[in-house]
Amino acid sequence: MCGISGIYNLNTRKPIDGNIVDRMLEAIKHRGPDGADKIVLDQVALGFNRLSFLDLTGGMQPLFNEDKTVSMICNGEIFNYKELKEDLIKKGHSFRTGVDVEVIVHMYEEYGTDFPKYLNGQFAIALYDDKDKQLILVRDQIGICPLFYTIADDRVIFASEIKAILEYPGIERKLNLKAVDQLMNYPGVVSPTTFFKNINALRAGHMLIIHPESDIKDIEYWDLIYNPEEEDKGEEYYVENLRELIKKAISRRLIADVPIGFYISGGLDSSVVACYIGKFLLNSYYSFSAEIGEGDLDESRFQKIVKDCVQSTHYSTKVAEKEIWENLGNVIYHAESAVKESYDVAAYMLSGLVSSSPAKAVLTGQGSDEFFCGYVGYMVDLFRNMQKNQMSIEEQEVNERLWGDPFFRFERNHPEIRKIHEKVYSSDIRGDIENFSAWAESPVDVSKLKGLSSQKRRSYIDYKLRLSDHLLGEHGDRMFFSHSVEGRHPFLDAELLDFVVTIPDKYKLKGVNEKYILKKAGEGIVPDEILKRKKFPFQAPGMSAMIKKPSSVDFLGDDLLRKYGVFDVDYVNEMKKVYAADDFKLMGAYEIDYLLIVMTVTMLCEQYKLTV
Repeated sequence: MCGISGIYNLNTRKPIDGNIVDRMLEAIKHRGPDGADKIVLDQVALGFNRLSFLDLTGGMQPLFNEDKTVSMICNGEIFNYKELKEDLIKKGHSFRTGVDVEVIVHMYEEYGTDFPKYLNGQFAIALYDDKDKQLILVRDQIGICPLFYTIADDRVIFASEIKAILEYPGIERKLNLKAVDQLMNYPGVVSPTTFFKNINALRAGHMLIIHPESDIKDIEYWDLIYNPEEEDKGEEYYVENLRELIKKAISRRLIADVPIGFYISGGLDSSVVACYIGKFLLNSYYSFSAEIGEGDLDESRFQKIVKDCVQSTHYSTKVAEKEIWENLGNVIYHAESAVKESYDVAAYMLSGLVSSSPAKAVLTGQGSDEFFCGYVGYMVDLFRNMQKNQMSIEEQEVNERLWGDPFFRFERNHPEIRKIHEKVYSSDIRGDIENFSAWAESPVDVSKLKGLSSQKRRSYIDYKLRLSDHLLGEHGDRMFFSHSVEGRHPFLDAELLDFVVTIPDKYKLKGVNEKYILKKAGEGIVPDEILKRKKFPFQAPGMSAMIKKPSSVDFLGDDLLRKYGVFDVDYVNEMKKVYAADDFKLMGAYEIDYLLIVMTVTMLCEQYKLTV
């Protein structure tokens, strides 16, 4: 994976300045320190930062078709490229390199704009067809690879990170209050929204088709589809097929001409990946873990169990409160987002640990919770009938609008927490809250939720609101690439997901036993201590620990709060007093760390010189 940047002329004949593309590439050099290149044509400029994995000497991009009428840059990996390449060669296509992503230009020649449907991988693509003068921007099905864009100066400016877009002269730097409100209400910001007003994130499973003589077309080429009607083929069928597909998904992600590693968190998901590698595929791989938390929250004992099981070359780092606050500024810069949990710092430090090793990419357990009922919300849904009597008419109306079901609550009682938000926001913007409200309209297509069980409904919403832009975005991609490391996620393999969505609910959540079928697939491979351990949400220190350190609270100071005018100074000071009390403690993932939101929004504004 790498970094891509580019400029496309819409209705202007002004030549594109290649120096601007150079500056864009330099801004995201951390994504691809192994080299850079670009092409500048009349209609388009495409720039590329390379992080090499295959064909180390001959795989520089942009890449072209045989007659160079199609040019392409891609940040990502195509894991089924060998099968696609073999078929394309039979159809008469010729290849110049050994890199996986070269199949893309030839797939476009064969299948036109349907080509993304055939790709099993993680990718953000910019493809230019010189015959049609058409630019196509594509983001992979799940949203592992980011792609941002804006329209300015009669041009489309796009890149893997927003900081590259900001290198284009005259781009407005303005805070998007809708992103702030999304962070207040949801796990994180939701595409196409970003924290930068008028800069959009291409949605997962979407493509933009851009032509100077027509409107920009935003096409959804893939979505997670659950069938309301289940077919039960029996537990053994699902266990055996799941095992084989997990093995295939992992083995695809170990293909590279450079060393590959994997994370060991001590939880079930990363342990399944690690232990499958250890049992079936191990060949001098590297493993990495972050030790964070104390007492019952300390997972180092479980990490050691897995490490001893797979016998990998292991690296570990300790993440304490001191490291959290020392690194938070770097995290916000790379995330291009405010946060409400500090665990992005652990991800940032982990990728730094990988960069000190021979490995250039790591496999993770990301994506399992969303598709195997791994979060507490799936168990809360079991008591759905008990919740109905506790829901106000207003909440039912909001739930109906957001999730297509008046009695389905996705984590928060939004009208109730809005009462807190109205205190947190400053008087200057409080009266305008309806214009940037996160729940003025649904962040998902509620028609896709019709007729689904609560489990399937929650899984779909988790994919849209938690996985793509939060866990895979600011917490994943941006933390990996802050240290020039690539993350690979076997549980998000396209072939594996096609199977997982067919597994009946009862095999994913059996009573209150979450991820039941995955545990069964891990029997005899993953140590029993891991399979039987009680799940608890990952937690890192919050603002209650930090607020007592006077040297660390500059971004909560009155002057900076008044400078941006987003948050109420008096209420923030009240919260600071509450947080500073000796007996104050947030309930982990169940309470919102408003002070951390206030601090990191202010930090983001300062770092990127944003106005409000």
